Amino acid sequence: MRLMSNIIKISPQAGKQRLFLASSADIVIYGGAAGSAKTYGLLLGACRHIGVQGYNAVIFRKQLTQIEKPGGLWDTSMVIYPKIGSRAVKGNVFTHYWDQYGSKINMAYLARDDDVTGWMGTQIVQLDFDELTHFSQFVFFYMLSRNRSVCGVPPSVRCT
Repeated sequence: MRLMSNIIKISPQAGKQRLFLASSADIVIYGGAAGSAKTYGLLLGACRHIGVQGYNAVIFRKQLTQIEKPGGLWDTSMVIYPKIGSRAVKGNVFTHYWDQYGSKINMAYLARDDDVTGWMGTQIVQLDFDELTHFSQFVFFYMLSRNRSVCGVPPSVRCT
C-alpha cells in the first residue's frame, strides 16, 4: 500500500500472494510460514467485488480471540478497509459495510461443529477460512453448501 498523488494503491505482494489472488479456481488453498501475509491476502481478496450490489464475503477463524486480539484478523482489516470506504461494526460478527454498494465482509468464528447450524439458509458469495487446518472436515464441507451467489459474482472459496 502506498500513497501516490492522494491515491491509495492496495495490491498483493509479488509471488505466492499474487498467484493466490489471481487464481480463477473455485477453491484455492494458500499455504506458507507464519508472517507470509496469508491473512492479508484473504482480506484483499474479500474486498475485490465490493462494487457489486449484494456481494458478501465471510472470513472464518476457529476462535473469536483469533479475530479480536491485537494483530488479529480485525486489526489487520482495519488497516485496509476504512481506507476504501468501509463502515466497521464490531459485535458477535465483525462486519465491514460498503453502504453505497450494499456489500459487506463479515469475520466470524466456528469453534465447534455444531456452530454451522447458525449459518443455515445463508448465501455466502466469497467463503474464506483463515487457517483451514483448524477446522474439521465436516465444517468445511457443510459451509461449502452455503457458498452460492445471486449477485452475479461467481461463488468461490479461499483458504489459508
